[in-house]
Amino acid sequence: MKKKILLAVVFLSVLNSCSSDSGDKPSNEPEEIKGEIKMDYKIDKPNNDFVVSSDNSVYIIGQEENVDYNIHLQKVDLTGKVTKLKSLSFSNFFNSILTITSSDEVLLTSPFNVADTDKIYRFENNFLELNSYYTMKLASSPTASKSKMPAICNNNDKTYFVFDYNSKSIKRIVPELGTDVFVAGSGKEEIKDGKGLSAGFIGVSRIISLNNVLYVIDNKYDPATANYLNSTIRKVEYINNEWNVTTLISSTTNVYSDMAFDSKNDLYVLVYNKGLFKLDLQNNTLSAVKEGETKIGDSKKHETLDLQYARVLKIKNNDMYLLDRYSALIKISNFQAKFEAASK
Repeated sequence: MKKKILLAVVFLSVLNSCSSDSGDKPSNEPEEIKGEIKMDYKIDKPNNDFVVSSDNSVYIIGQEENVDYNIHLQKVDLTGKVTKLKSLSFSNFFNSILTITSSDEVLLTSPFNVADTDKIYRFENNFLELNSYYTMKLASSPTASKSKMPAICNNNDKTYFVFDYNSKSIKRIVPELGTDVFVAGSGKEEIKDGKGLSAGFIGVSRIISLNNVLYVIDNKYDPATANYLNSTIRKVEYINNEWNVTTLISSTTNVYSDMAFDSKNDLYVLVYNKGLFKLDLQNNTLSAVKEGETKIGDSKKHETLDLQYARVLKIKNNDMYLLDRYSALIKISNFQAKFEAASK
């Protein structure tokens, strides 16, 4: 009887030993999931827009769910910690657009603020104040409307480019001289290539700049049917003392949501209802990088990102920042390598 008891104890000890040596990872190590893209953080706060500073801090603007109806500017540090900086009234700033200066000053336009659609604001005094930074010049015509700016871009030379929705034109702002100048646009609601006044725009939603060349997303939207009739990516370039506008890619089925260059000057494009693509600027063709749903995670959580509905994209060096379908912010550092590793 004693022998049987002893054998049972030994058998249980062996089982326990095998279990402890089975390769189970300590609970503090991240779980490895095949095909999962490793993210740095995910900020589950709804946002309209965001910018990335030189030290990789992110400034986001939007409502904070379950708090109030105001609009909040918040800062996200490298660990994903969020700090609220400034609250703004919803009625004036509910759909604000951001850009950032070379010295990390955060600028804002509010295209639906009826009284001040023509103003660019700047956060000052350590983000405690929002003050007027520049007011667009009124056109000489007595019937001209004030500017309305749904897209703004830092050209990295102390000048900025904006799309003026009311005059259907692109303008360049030179704050140091206190002036803005016409770049291109006929004033007619049309997507038309050409030079200066002969070029036409309809609804530019994004402008980005690379080496003094502008790339814009210009979409034709039908409010009656709530459908996009045409979506384009266009180039605006200064050649022989004239601004030339050319369409790189146009579609009646794809809708281009946003775009960004990486450190190799490759242009990545979000295509609504599809995913992330790359636009070859040599032959103006799109190739898929990642479509539809993909697994993302970190050491604490694992979930699904549906790239069909990602709507805002920024790339700084090789770090990718996205707003997902619920406008939550996701950061994926060294994204090319992580996308490639997840596909194996």
